[in-house]
Amino acid sequence: MIPKGVATFLPEGTSRRREIERKILSLFSRWGYQEVITPIFEYLDVFSLGVGEDLLNRAYKFVDRATGRMMVLRPDVTPQIARIAATLLNDQPLPIRLCYSANVFRHEEEHAGREREIHQIGGELIGPSNAEADAETISLAIEILQKLELKSFKIALGQMAFTRGILQPFESSPAAFKRILGAVAKKDASLLEVLLKEEKVGPKTRKQVLSLLDLFGGEEVFAAAKPLAVSPACKAGLRRLREVYEILKQAGHREFLLIDLGEVRGFDYYTGTIFEIFAEGAGSELGEEADMITSWKSSALPPPPPDLPFTLSGFSGHWSKWPDRAATIRRPIFWCFIPPRGRPRRCRFLISFATPVIG
Repeated sequence: MIPKGVATFLPEGTSRRREIERKILSLFSRWGYQEVITPIFEYLDVFSLGVGEDLLNRAYKFVDRATGRMMVLRPDVTPQIARIAATLLNDQPLPIRLCYSANVFRHEEEHAGREREIHQIGGELIGPSNAEADAETISLAIEILQKLELKSFKIALGQMAFTRGILQPFESSPAAFKRILGAVAKKDASLLEVLLKEEKVGPKTRKQVLSLLDLFGGEEVFAAAKPLAVSPACKAGLRRLREVYEILKQAGHREFLLIDLGEVRGFDYYTGTIFEIFAEGAGSELGEEADMITSWKSSALPPPPPDLPFTLSGFSGHWSKWPDRAATIRRPIFWCFIPPRGRPRRCRFLISFATPVIG
């Protein structure tokens, strides 16, 4: 008997896991990403710099018998990568490309049906802040999916700077903002109408916010979004996403691309380009917060079935409180759920851009 949320891998499952791990890491290597190994546990006060409160609340903590200091089993690898880049590799020229394969540990309620020990594979592109860097991570994601024999998939590109500019008027009222954000995330037009009426917003703001629910589709979304991009932040975000789209289109990836400017999950976490990958047969993308997951048709996606033998992941977060060297980190984030017998079928990628807050 073992605790819920952890797994034992028999030879067949172990072999399949290692094969997929080798394929992904070999691609990272070919793209110039160097593998690193990070500690399984760290001092809590060091690890927690810039890490979101929710992640820390779900981390397993214990007291170091030697020093009496609080320690934490790593709930994510990205904070460790950011620290490595900002300290141990601070004399290395940028850009820095690092990758890893590691287990992370997060507390989940038993009834949630989620794993507590999660295997992550991820890559971190540190340094460049241009559209080419965005396109690199997306192109790498496409190549990984093709390597894993996911032949039919679509990539929905979003831009948090654009979305943040539209929703900025509501941030001064945290409670109302949270409800509005939730309605946008669920694509619930009726609820959003009610909330906007309660906030007594003007017709212009109302139209902008409601339009977020419809800004999904092909290249035509850029034209539909242009009149809504009034603020400098909105204009810059939309312009940046168009640049990324054009680079990917010129690289021959147009068939995979969609635009979704109404994606708001991770709103307080991500600040730049995001993208999600929808694979045929999955019904929708799958992230870690099962209660917030919807497909592009707003149909709820249940948690992964309990017989999935393992998860390969690469997560990311908004990173702060490290020197300027770690100011811009692009992370291909990869969830890949492998059925007991079959090919990977559910994947998601995101990119986050971090603005350092020193102090």
